[in-house]
Amino acid sequence: MKADYLRTALSFRLAAPSDAAEIARIHVKAWQAAYRSIFPAEYLNSLSIPKRRALWSELIARGMPRIMLAERDDIMLGWIAWGPSRDNDKGRTDAEIEAIYIDPAHWRQGAGRMLIDEAINAAASEGYREMTLWALEENVHGLRFYKALGFALDGVFRTERLGGCEVCETRLHMAI
Repeated sequence: MKADYLRTALSFRLAAPSDAAEIARIHVKAWQAAYRSIFPAEYLNSLSIPKRRALWSELIARGMPRIMLAERDDIMLGWIAWGPSRDNDKGRTDAEIEAIYIDPAHWRQGAGRMLIDEAINAAASEGYREMTLWALEENVHGLRFYKALGFALDGVFRTERLGGCEVCETRLHMAI
């Protein structure tokens, strides 16, 4: 019942340039909340909403990745960015969720699940047959969430240096 209510209460749309500031705010707040046990507090506290706003303004203007918003009563709850896979071992029918963030005040209310559903449906309608995403190995809650939606680990990993830490990301995939 809750998911049906939320589906009717939420609206989805592509981001406009005027959305960049709110996208940036959610991006920073979600990072600070979700990754506080992974990255140092000093790094998380240094994340800049104005810098993220500039990044998202540029990406929205470019039109890639596609950025879809979830809103209720004109309040942005979260967003998802997706497009063609950026991975060298993937082909033309592979899409990728590049990022998904929900305002921490709205976590665990179904917006993330519905944003992923919307992105998968949009990708399938454009001829994509697989959706991938990368997640931090230490992001136990995120990995559990993605697996519950039907994503599976595909055995591909990468290591990056971020915020003074070396972190490992694992790729997940799903046929669509």
